[in-house]
Amino acid sequence: MDMTIIETKWVFRNKLDENGFVSRNKARLVAQGYNQQEGIDYDKTYAPVSRLESIRILLAYACALDFELFQMDVKSAFFNGFINEEVYVVQPPGFIDFAKHNHVYRLKKLFTDSNKLLKLGLCYPKGFGVEIIVYADSDHAGDYVDRKSTSGICTFMGCCLTSWFSKKQTALAISTTEAEYVSARKECQQALWMKQALVDYGI
Repeated sequence: MDMTIIETKWVFRNKLDENGFVSRNKARLVAQGYNQQEGIDYDKTYAPVSRLESIRILLAYACALDFELFQMDVKSAFFNGFINEEVYVVQPPGFIDFAKHNHVYRLKKLFTDSNKLLKLGLCYPKGFGVEIIVYADSDHAGDYVDRKSTSGICTFMGCCLTSWFSKKQTALAISTTEAEYVSARKECQQALWMKQALVDYGI
């Protein structure tokens, strides 16, 4: 059989509590699919991901102009659907049957558990315009270990929140003003991306 047998790997992680102590240990078994070859192990490839900001922009625009929205249900094939191609993985470390150590497993479903995802949502009211509003803030030397600052950024389209993130800055700011400028720069990048996305959408 001319198939690539995929190696597996355990990824271990310690989950910390608010005091920095280990609260639980987590382990995940992953398949090293980068060893597969196109045309032999699989035919078509696509990424089942999209930039969520672009979806939120379209929803905010539709709400601003009071468009009628329709929702369709798509089978969550990316998370728990069956695999069309034959994929084989080696026995995971720690679970090897030494009587049959040369045996491999055939995958039937993807490795993931989507049952624990929280079902939270955003409220997008209609008729509030499409003006882009950005907010950026930063602390100064908030991390007590490396003294780096953390940026917090929110982007609104009208009154609809379309993107947000909180991230530690890579450079060490020597003043509050410098930390604020770093946050403002990141927010300008996000605003320019949103502007170009709206142009690409023909809005």
